[in-house]
Amino acid sequence: MLEQQLDRAMPNCTVRGSWQDGIPVIAVTGEVDIGTAPLLRAELTSQLAQSPVVLVVDLREVTFFDSSGIGALLAAHRRTADLRVVADRAPVLRTLHYAGMDTVFRVHPTLAAALAGLAR
Repeated sequence: MLEQQLDRAMPNCTVRGSWQDGIPVIAVTGEVDIGTAPLLRAELTSQLAQSPVVLVVDLREVTFFDSSGIGALLAAHRRTADLRVVADRAPVLRTLHYAGMDTVFRVHPTLAAALAGLAR
């Protein structure tokens, strides 16, 4: 398996892109807001440039998530057939729910659940 990894970081947010079993996975830690969402957008754009059928965004380590993060996910959702979000923390789940995005994105509680049946 070819593993590609790129870290993008600010003091309160880190975005890391990698491939797991042929599937692109973006792991985000910290806060996603108007100041840090460009990091997420940049990595989403980088991964989407490779035209994946499925893209997984792991938000389990995100402690704050606002509409800027939703905007980044929506832009990615428009460019891929299957965007899967991994989230298990209230700040992310609550924001997705109140914005109605939990019906737009496939939201999974674990990375394993998001990757289930996708290995290439």
